[in-house]
Amino acid sequence: MASHDPPAAVRALLARGRTAAIVSHINPDGDAVGSLLGLGHMLQQAGLQVTLALADPVPENLLFLPAADTIVRRVATRPDILIAVDSGARERLGDAVPAEWPIDLNIDHHKANTLYGRLNVVVPDAPSTTTVLAEHAAAWGLTITPPAAQALLTGLLTDTLGLRTAAVKPATLRLVARLMELGAPLSTIYYEALVARSFAEIRYLGRGKARAQMTGRVIWSYLTRRDRAETGFTVPDDAGLVNALLNAREADLAVVFVETDQPQLVKVSWRAKEGWDVSELARAFGGGGHAAAAGARVPGELAAVQQRVLAATMHFHRTHQVPQPLPADTPNP
Repeated sequence: MASHDPPAAVRALLARGRTAAIVSHINPDGDAVGSLLGLGHMLQQAGLQVTLALADPVPENLLFLPAADTIVRRVATRPDILIAVDSGARERLGDAVPAEWPIDLNIDHHKANTLYGRLNVVVPDAPSTTTVLAEHAAAWGLTITPPAAQALLTGLLTDTLGLRTAAVKPATLRLVARLMELGAPLSTIYYEALVARSFAEIRYLGRGKARAQMTGRVIWSYLTRRDRAETGFTVPDDAGLVNALLNAREADLAVVFVETDQPQLVKVSWRAKEGWDVSELARAFGGGGHAAAAGARVPGELAAVQQRVLAATMHFHRTHQVPQPLPADTPNP
């Protein structure tokens, strides 16, 4: 659902306060962190006191970004302006912000965004939320500083898998060039965010790759708490495994299951090649995301979740339809 509250309204909102807090979704990715930091740098440059908050830790591959170490887990004091970025629904913010605080400004690019802000700037055809920020900054009276440009380009590169998704258009490449001109180091961002891996992460990924299985044209694998303990990789995530699996020529869809640190809760990630929309699958399991990349947190033991999700995914692949009924009360990713 598209929504474009007027730039003058957003500009007036940003001009009326002295303090601002910016939050994004749980299990943050590059677009969430890039949007958070990019907008944060611009608001600070405009003279606001800014708090940045995420309910979950910043992924290791994004810690190179300027001010990533200033992000806190929860907003403690109600600011003059509360902004959510890259989050399709209010509940996906987790406990980074009290549930009773209204969101003043919601900036996003997810097509299923619920328009939960007092003001909403949602552009579903944008390749990333950082793209929305970069393209609206001037109209909102903001200046893209070099640190902001670096954060914005990071979100764009990660959400397009290195400019490889169908969302990338000629205008996207022109925006990349403009952000580079504004101070974003493309080669550094590409290496740190998309290529570099710790030794522990390489070992962890190896376990997932070794377990990869093909069911029809769906490739899938899983990672466990024991894998993290034995390899030394501490983040309850797939470390990019789902993206690596989709490189298989024989696959249209990839699915990865990760045991979280919470008992009876499995993180599921889907990836898809052009022509498929796995966000439908993720929403059926209480999650969300994009056509090419989506996820959900599904209650249950690993084996049981695998069976349910793979059955739904195979049905979807055969028919392009999500089977019904599917659990509708599972928590968001």
